Amino acid sequence: MSVERHRLKRKVEQLKAYKGRHSSFTTLYIPPSKNLTDVINFVKTELAGADNIKSKANRKNVADNLTAILSELTKMTGIPENGLVFFFGIEEEGGTGNVIRELVVPPSPISQFVYLCGREFVTEELENMTKPKSLVVIVLLEGGKVTIGYLRGKHMELVRDEDFYIIGKTRAGGQSAKRYLRIREEKMMEFFKHVGRILADLLLDNLDGVDAIVLGGNTIRCQEFLEKGDLDYRIREKIAETIIPVSIIDETGLYQAMKEASRILRETEIYVERQTWDQFMEDLMKGLNTVTYGKNEVLEALRQGRVDTVMVLEDIADEMDELYDMVADYGSNLLVFSNQTESGQQLKAFGGMAARLRW
Repeated sequence: MSVERHRLKRKVEQLKAYKGRHSSFTTLYIPPSKNLTDVINFVKTELAGADNIKSKANRKNVADNLTAILSELTKMTGIPENGLVFFFGIEEEGGTGNVIRELVVPPSPISQFVYLCGREFVTEELENMTKPKSLVVIVLLEGGKVTIGYLRGKHMELVRDEDFYIIGKTRAGGQSAKRYLRIREEKMMEFFKHVGRILADLLLDNLDGVDAIVLGGNTIRCQEFLEKGDLDYRIREKIAETIIPVSIIDETGLYQAMKEASRILRETEIYVERQTWDQFMEDLMKGLNTVTYGKNEVLEALRQGRVDTVMVLEDIADEMDELYDMVADYGSNLLVFSNQTESGQQLKAFGGMAARLRW
């Protein structure tokens, strides 16, 4: 995950944790296309209209927030290139009011003008910016069993895990072998079409956002599915050529497939993570002095300006505000590793932090 996106993710989590009362929180999203003068006039109009709010407490909260926003807007010469978001409010805590004044310049352009007052901040658009744009869909198949997961960046989300009844291979008494096999084959075709419908329902409305679909599980069944699954041609075009053999068709199998998928799809974040970690381990095994690990050791190397790339587990990154500033000050790269990946688990064994050095 990029530094910018990780920072925004933490800010969104902080904003979502705030809880107000009635209309004590004001959210204002300003897209870059908006004229500053128009926004100032809008806020002035809303401020004048706040006098009509019946509740004295609500009236004061809304007026205080809008007055503070207006003060900030009048100091500006224009709207930043990606727009701007105000999160202003009063959080009641133990009888005292905690004043919240958060002004966020997003890493991507704001899409629409939004003004809302309520007891929570509206964070959905910023939250979407923290998610990787790349989406890899992993589909695991066995006779009558399908598991589907979304791999976004380096995080796997279980989407479907279904059983579809197909009679077993053993011939039942009284039935001819041919008839029995025909019934089983018909059931398998129904299953393949069922999976095709699931994928259509899940993906067709937003297929442009899907980078690739990777099939895995029983490779023979996957090949049959491709040949007989009645797949929409648009979905078929997204399916990677390589089928990943996976023995377990469930959430555990998705994590097995995730590792292999990163080798097939080299543009994914998980591939970058794996490559960086493999290079680190290779240098470490060679006994080179261009690597170090452990929190204290990495931070000391950073202060000396020796670090090219810092690798850190997301749990640790969440607790280290100063890390982002140090990386920026010394022109180093930062890779935040997922706890879910194999390389993330290996990094954990090295204290959760490691670095490749310039010298």
